[in-house]
Parts: sequence; C-alpha cells; structure tokens
Amino acid sequence: MQRKILYIPIITILATILTLLGLLSISTIRNLQRDRVRMEEALFRDGLIVLRGLEASYRSGMLGIVGRRDNLQWLMSQITDLTDIQFVGLVDEKGIIIAHSEDSLVGNTYPQTEEFKTLIAHDEPQRWFTADGSFVVAKRFRPLRTPRTRMSGMHRPTRPRPGELDAPADSGLPDKTYALVGLDTGIFDQVRKKDLQQAIFRGLVLFVLGSASLYIIVLIQNYSIVNRTLNTMTTYATNVVEHMPDGLVSIDASGDIVTVNNRAREIFGLKAKTLSEERKELTKKFRAFSKPLLDSLQKERTIIEREIVYIPEKGEPIPISVSAARLISDDEEDLGTVFILRDLREIKELQERVTRSERLAALGGLAAGVAHEIRNPLSSIKGFAQFFLKNNPPGSTDHKYSEVMIQEVERLDRVISNLLDYAKPKEPVKGKTSLPDIIHRSIELIKDDAASKKIELAVEIRGTIPAVQVDKDQITQVLLNIALNGLDAMGQGGKLTARCFTADDKKHIIIEIEDTGHGIPKEELPRIFNPFYTTKKTGTGLGLSLAHRIVENHRGTLSVKNTSGSGTTFRITLPRV
Repeated sequence: MQRKILYIPIITILATILTLLGLLSISTIRNLQRDRVRMEEALFRDGLIVLRGLEASYRSGMLGIVGRRDNLQWLMSQITDLTDIQFVGLVDEKGIIIAHSEDSLVGNTYPQTEEFKTLIAHDEPQRWFTADGSFVVAKRFRPLRTPRTRMSGMHRPTRPRPGELDAPADSGLPDKTYALVGLDTGIFDQVRKKDLQQAIFRGLVLFVLGSASLYIIVLIQNYSIVNRTLNTMTTYATNVVEHMPDGLVSIDASGDIVTVNNRAREIFGLKAKTLSEERKELTKKFRAFSKPLLDSLQKERTIIEREIVYIPEKGEPIPISVSAARLISDDEEDLGTVFILRDLREIKELQERVTRSERLAALGGLAAGVAHEIRNPLSSIKGFAQFFLKNNPPGSTDHKYSEVMIQEVERLDRVISNLLDYAKPKEPVKGKTSLPDIIHRSIELIKDDAASKKIELAVEIRGTIPAVQVDKDQITQVLLNIALNGLDAMGQGGKLTARCFTADDKKHIIIEIEDTGHGIPKEELPRIFNPFYTTKKTGTGLGLSLAHRIVENHRGTLSVKNTSGSGTTFRITLPRV
C-alpha cells in the first residue's frame, strides 16, 4: 500500500499536465476559430465598403464619360493599388468578366463556384475563399441606384425595402452585373500563425515545466525510497549484530574500535556509561587480547576457531573461541579486522557434565554388578552370624562378636542398596507439585537436628512460584540430603537458608540451600558429586551422587559453590515444564 501511495503524486502531475495541455489546445482552437470568424467579418465589411465605393465612384461621375469601359478599367486598377486588395472585377450573370483589374482577364469566364451561383440565385452578398487563399466578396452591382441600406449590427446589410430604390438609369452595363473584390488575407494569416506559435510555445513551456516537475518528484521519491531502504538495512544489520549470540568486535586499519555488540561487552565486562569511555576501556583490554591474533593475521588472512583464554582483571579466566578475518577492499586496501568471539564457559561446563555423567554411568554399571556379587555372600555371612548369636550366651565374647558382625553386614547392605539406587535409579513419578511446600516440609523434618546444634533455619520464597511436574518424594530426598550435609558442615551454631525463586529466563525454578559452615576446598569442588567421595568419617559418599542423578532425571542441574566468607551454596535448577 505504501508503494502505491508513493506513485500518486506522479499520476497527479501527469494528469495535470495532460489536462492543461488539453485545455490549452481547446483554448487555442477556439481562439483560432474566433479569430477566423472575426477576420471573415472584417474582410467582408471591407469588401462591401470597397464595392460600395466602386458604385459611388461610378455613380458620382468620376469616370468622365459614363459607361466607357476603359475608364471603369482604370478605376479598378486604381483600386487594386490599395495594399490589401488583390483584384476587382465585374461579371455578368453568365459569368463573363466585363471589367477586371487584370486587363488580360476581361472577356474570360469566371469560375462557377457554389457561392457565385448562390449570389445569382438569391441576389445576396456572398463571401468565400479561393484556392490561392484570397478572400472574395461579391454583390449585385447597382451603380445608378441609391439603396438606403440598413446595417444589421456588424453583419451584412439587409435587402432594401420596396420603394427604397431610386429610378434606374442607363449605366452602359448589363442589368444584372455583379461586382467582386479579392482581399489579401496575408496579415490575418500572419497573426494566426503568430498566435499558433505562441500557443505551441506555451505548450512546450508547460510540457518542459511538467516534465521537470515529474523528474524532480521521481528523483525525490527515489531518494526517499533509497534512504528508507538504507535505514531499514542499517537498522536490521545493527539489530543482527547487537543480538548475536557470539561477541563481535571490528577494528579499522589503525586498530581503533569500530563496532562492538552486547555479547562482546559482556565477555570483556565493560562497565563504562558513555560510548567514548566504553571505547577507551575496550581498546585497552582488547589490544592486549588481540595482539597475538593480529600477528597471525599478518601471515594468514583468516583464523578459524582458535581457543584463547582471556584473563580479566577480576574473576576467573574465560575460555574463548576466536575467529578473525582481515577486511580487504577490491583495491587490496587494508580496511581493518573483524573478530567473532564465542564464550566457551557453558560449553566447557557442559562437556564436563557429559564426561562426568559418562564416567558415573560406567561406574554405576560396574557398581551394580559388584553389588549383586557382594550381596549374596553377605546374606550367607549374616545367616552364620545370627546362628552364632543364638548359640552363644549373652555377654560372652562370641555373642558380642556376632552382634558386631550382624551390624557391619547390615551397614554393608545399606551401602549396597544405595549403590544399586545410584546405578539404577527409580524413574520419577512426576505430578503437579508446589516446590515451596516441599521446601517447608523438608525444613520441618530437620528442625529437631538443627535445634540440637542451635542452628537457625530460614526459608525465603521470592514472588509467586508456579507449580511444577516433579517426583515429590525424590526432590524431598535431594533437599534432605543437601540440608543434612549443611548441618554436619556447621557443627554447633550457624544458619541454614533455603530459598526459591523464578529464574530470569522465566523458564526455570531455582532452589538454593546455603549454609554458613566451613565450606569445601576449591580443589575438591569438581569431585563433590563423584560416588564414594566424602569428607565425613561416617559417610558413604553416595548421597550427593544420588541427589545429582535424581536432579538430572528431572532434566535439571545441581551445582555447588563456596559462599563469600564461609559456607557453601547448592543450587538446584528445575524446568517449569
């Protein structure tokens, strides 16, 4: 629809030009026709005046001897000396030329035109154009009568009324003689030609102005379309660059920053508020980072997926995959370099999780096989121990040894049961559940243990937490396991906080359990979820491994970090759907 609107002014201009040209043509034609009518009327009046002057001269006796043809011929030649008169002649009703300004034509027959026949038939003044362009006026020649003619406006005189004619006299001419005068139309033709030329000139001027206006409008519209298209492409390209999942930085030939997107700002931790300060900060950080890459680009034109570790001023090192390319113009001019930066932290973490899962899965399979092989001998050992317990009196040494054997066998059986649960965890029976309710229930179950150690318990529910599809018992087991580990880590006194909130992406629910204990050594954090790894004297090392497996079966993640100061924070991330 917008394109159609753009062409409306062009159509309007064309319609206006054509309309004006049409009006100019119609006006010119009408003016020419009106001028032609006025010319004919003027020539007709002039012709009648000449003919009446001829009659008056003939009648007034200026001829000397009335009726002599040579004097009449002389008078006609004198009349034709006037500028606009081409010829004067007298013709009888048969068309024979009686007298003419051209002596050679006397005695010839005048062409029998329709107008001449009408003149003879109706005895009315007539006018017509000849083939050579002359304007002829003809009337009945009445030299010896005095008609009191009446003029009807600006048109031909009316016929005399009965009784208005004087008595006839002998004129020496036939009774029915007709006078003709030919008038030159050259002046009128020149005027008409000049008017036509002016009309054509005005049309050309109008056409040129219209064409210029049309060209200017098309030029402006094309400029507007190109400008709008350029702005659209620029906006689109800017949005693409700004919202790329990878960082993008481009520099010019002198090494100054030209382009930087949001992801690159996040990778380099830019905190400047103004653009100039941001460019200075990025230039300082990026030059040291890109120097080895620029040195390599002097030998090769592109760099593909080179892994580099960026060490920020604060925080942990960031593994980055860098792709770079030099920008070369068609004239082999160096325009700069563009860098694509991919943050590998999430990929590295995912690789570690996959490796851990594969390792734990293999270990779980091995443990399941070993557990089955161990459980059968344990059953036999427990049976013999119970036999010895019954056959030895209470208080005897053999009775005490039998009790110890049975307790150790039962402990081994619990370990094997946990190991089998880890190797082949139960499929979660998911149902629509409120996570805040599970958290409150888990805290209630450890309240007595916390009170015995004088540990403060706190629950923080941030905002409205939507219901999720989870196995309530398994998630409770995970929370209890983590919370009990936190109580053990704190000893006497401290605080354990359980909080729940919605993630920033609105797609996950996060549960955090934070304690104020002694924390976990940094070098031991990567092994915290490995089976049989524990720092407790009485632990089996399968609690956190089993919790990790349960969370993974819920398509979630379980992570741990040391809290600033002291203590640890376990984070459980579960999908809303």
